[in-house]
Amino acid sequence: MRWLCRGSAGDSGLWHGARLCLRAAAVYVAGVAFLTIILTRRARTLPEQAASGALFKFVRSAPMLVCMVVAFAFADIAAISAMPVYFVRLGYSEAFAAISVTVLALPTALAQPLVGWLLDKTSRFGVAICSGLLAGLSFIAIPFLHSQAAILVMFGIMGAASFSLYTCALTILGERYAGDTLVAGSAAFALAYALGSAAGSSSVGAVMDVYSPSAGPLAAGCVVLAFTAALVASVVRGRLRRQS
Repeated sequence: MRWLCRGSAGDSGLWHGARLCLRAAAVYVAGVAFLTIILTRRARTLPEQAASGALFKFVRSAPMLVCMVVAFAFADIAAISAMPVYFVRLGYSEAFAAISVTVLALPTALAQPLVGWLLDKTSRFGVAICSGLLAGLSFIAIPFLHSQAAILVMFGIMGAASFSLYTCALTILGERYAGDTLVAGSAAFALAYALGSAAGSSSVGAVMDVYSPSAGPLAAGCVVLAFTAALVASVVRGRLRRQS
C-alpha cells in the first residue's frame, strides 16, 4: 500500500479507483432516487406554517434530537475538512487525502438500507447510541493506524456511523411529531447542522494547529463520545422516570 503515499504512478492508480468509486456511488444514488420517485408518485402533501416561537419550543422539548444533528454535523465536517489536512501534514499524498473523502461518502450511502432496517426492528435510540460510539471510536483509532487500508476501512465506518446519527434523528422526528411542530423540527435540524459544521471545522483545525495533527481526530472522537454518553444518560433517565 506504499504507493498510496507518493509517486505519480500510484496517484494515477488511486485517482482511477476514486473515479470507479464515484461512478458506483452515482449509480446507487440514481437508483435510490428513481425508486423514491416511483414509490411516492401518488403522495400528496400540503405544507404547514409553523407557529411563532415553535422553533424554540421544539428545541426545549427535544434537545437530544437537536444534539444528535449537531454531533453528526460536527463529525461529518471534521472528517471532510480537517482529516484530509491531517493526512497531508503527516506526509500522505494529496491523492490519498482525496480518496479518503470518497471512502467516507460511499459506505454512508450503502449502509442506509441496513440502518433503516435496524431502526424498524430495534430501538431507535439504541441505534443512535451505537452509531455515536462507532463514530467516536473510529476518530480516536485513526492516529494509531499505520496501514493505509486500515485507515480507509476506519474512514468508511466513520462515515456510515456518523450519518446514521442524522438518519436516527430524522426517523424519530417523523415518528413523534407532525404538523407545524414537524416543520419547526426541520428548521431546528437545519440550524443544528450549521452550528455543528462550524464547530467541527474550526475547533478540530485549531486543535491541530495548537497541539499536533494527531490531536485533531482524538479531540473529534472525544467530542462525539461525550455526546454519546449524554445520550445514554438521557435515555436511562427517561426510562427511570417512566418506571417511577
